[in-house]
Amino acid sequence: VMDAVRLIRRELAGRVPLIGFSGSPWTLATYMVEGGSSKEFAKVKGLMYEQPQVLHKLLGTVTRAVIAYLNAQIGAGAQAVMVFDTWGGALSPATYRSFSLDYMARIVEGLNREAEGRRVPVILFTKGGGAWLEAMADTGCDALGLDWTTDIGEARARVGSRVALQGNLDPCVLYASPERIRAEVGQVLAGYGRGSGHVFNLGHGIHPHVDPEHAGAMVAAVHELSRAYHGGQTD
Repeated sequence: VMDAVRLIRRELAGRVPLIGFSGSPWTLATYMVEGGSSKEFAKVKGLMYEQPQVLHKLLGTVTRAVIAYLNAQIGAGAQAVMVFDTWGGALSPATYRSFSLDYMARIVEGLNREAEGRRVPVILFTKGGGAWLEAMADTGCDALGLDWTTDIGEARARVGSRVALQGNLDPCVLYASPERIRAEVGQVLAGYGRGSGHVFNLGHGIHPHVDPEHAGAMVAAVHELSRAYHGGQTD
């Protein structure tokens, strides 16, 4: 991974920033305990409720590993890092804070936030976490990722003065025509509105069967349409 980070950073040659990545401790733990993907999370939630101290011990170990992993990526040249909590939305508000958010907060605290003479931003993302944006912002992160179920304008009103927002086009839009993709991109941009602090992105990962040209149409639309919201500059 570190060889890849160094290689990609060199080949990018400053054209765009390179974002490092890790799954969150909770999300990684779900795969460890379940043995793969799950719809019910019966095994890991059963462990959480029946033997919470065991799960906390696992999450603590994974958290230390994620901190070391992301700091190594920063050392290899990653200019920002993102913690990706795909399955945090499967938790209740109380268990989310205890078994997911608290550990992401430890990661934020443990990361090297300066490298190469500049700040290294940290992005937190919880799929299905729209109800907890304020608590996520309290971790001290620099940006929050949003999935497509959260209105980006409402999110900006709630936390946009504290953190940047990343998102949040529904990935399935990329199955539509380039014309429709352009229209949907415009709606996301209009939803955020004028000013800085918006990193345009999908609301989750790109689907494997999407036509790459459709992803290109999205990027082109962002470059074209975002100028009106940023005084002639793309943000």
